[in-house]
Amino acid sequence: MTDGNKDRSNNITDSLANRTLIVTTILEEPYVMYRKSDKPLYGNDRFEGYCLDLLKELSNILGFLYDVKLVPDGKYGAQNDKGEWNGMVKELIDHRADLAVAPLTITYVREKVIDFSKPFMTLGISILYRKPNGTNPGVFSFLNPLSPDIWMYVLLACLGVSCVLFVIARFTPYEWYNPHPCNPDSDVVENNFTLLNSFWFGVGALMQQGSELMPKALSTRIVGGIWWFFTLIIISSYTANLAAFLTVERMESPIDSADDLAKQTKIEYGAVRDGSTMTFFKVRTWQSLLRAYLILA
Repeated sequence: MTDGNKDRSNNITDSLANRTLIVTTILEEPYVMYRKSDKPLYGNDRFEGYCLDLLKELSNILGFLYDVKLVPDGKYGAQNDKGEWNGMVKELIDHRADLAVAPLTITYVREKVIDFSKPFMTLGISILYRKPNGTNPGVFSFLNPLSPDIWMYVLLACLGVSCVLFVIARFTPYEWYNPHPCNPDSDVVENNFTLLNSFWFGVGALMQQGSELMPKALSTRIVGGIWWFFTLIIISSYTANLAAFLTVERMESPIDSADDLAKQTKIEYGAVRDGSTMTFFKVRTWQSLLRAYLILA
């Protein structure tokens, strides 16, 4: 520290020594709060918190006394359309208080009318919302990876492929066989791809289990191959999403930014009236943030 800085520090200490300062503040846990006691408390003993501890240390270092008073209107300090201030800022402007010790955000408009010390904490604007309650998987939670429409389309596709396979197997001679091989002259022939067996073939492929039926004709093999490829894609997509749907908790309206907050109406939100956060939304030109300010106001 240079000699000039030492002299300046000594001047500040001498100017505040043995003076009683009126300190305005606002109730805001854990910075300023009422002290809990079974006995009645008076004066500065009524309050406790981080700001009171900070004020006490400053008093011990600089040698001043202080009288803590709560701001009458219970506001931090904001400027209305007429240019008038309220809250702790107004108390300082009107000289009803010498000092404000509180979690008061440093803003450009406030710095025009009052002086700030170095901040004891620097925080940005954050969005806090309740974590959604976890729900136990239901009996039919295994259906969640695919939408009801997809499940319906898969069922219709299975029925459609079964019908197509049944019809094609009727026309191709390679799917007909003699059920009595010991009698090669028999005129009785059968076809394995009945309507029920065709449906069983489609279900077996969908469940990745196969069946005892195997297409023999080129046409039925093409239909079967297309269905196998389709079921491969569906089952792969289903398996990839099943674990996520059973383990990851999802919120219906996730909010990642102030813009997301302003665009939705399902989740109600608020801010301290006439505080720096509310002023932040008020002076913005973005339509979404202005809409958020109208909701806050």
